[in-house]
Amino acid sequence: MASAKSSVFVLSIGMLVGCSPGPAADLTIADILPVVTPLTYRELIGTKCGEPNIAVKTAYLAELKAAGASAKLMGEAEAEAAKIEAAERDTPNEYVCTAELFESTEKNAAEAQKVWADLKTRKS
Repeated sequence: MASAKSSVFVLSIGMLVGCSPGPAADLTIADILPVVTPLTYRELIGTKCGEPNIAVKTAYLAELKAAGASAKLMGEAEAEAAKIEAAERDTPNEYVCTAELFESTEKNAAEAQKVWADLKTRKS
């Protein structure tokens, strides 16, 4: 009987945790721009330069949504990424696929991941 009560208690706690808002529930576009922008540039350069498995912006947006971001915030993040992609769409690859730009965007993407990790812990 005790194990049945324990199971119900654990299940109840699990349901409460599942219903609580995620760490991204109260974030604003100002909070996430330092993440979205560098990851969008990193993914864009990776795509233009033929790097495999470089979907860092795409993965971030999926994680943001899973972390409880509102539909409004997701729309703003996607719009910002699309704006950057549109602005860079016609930039010739020879200007984009340089060692300097690769290193710069790699560094900025790593810093953006640190910002995201901080936001998740600060806002949860």
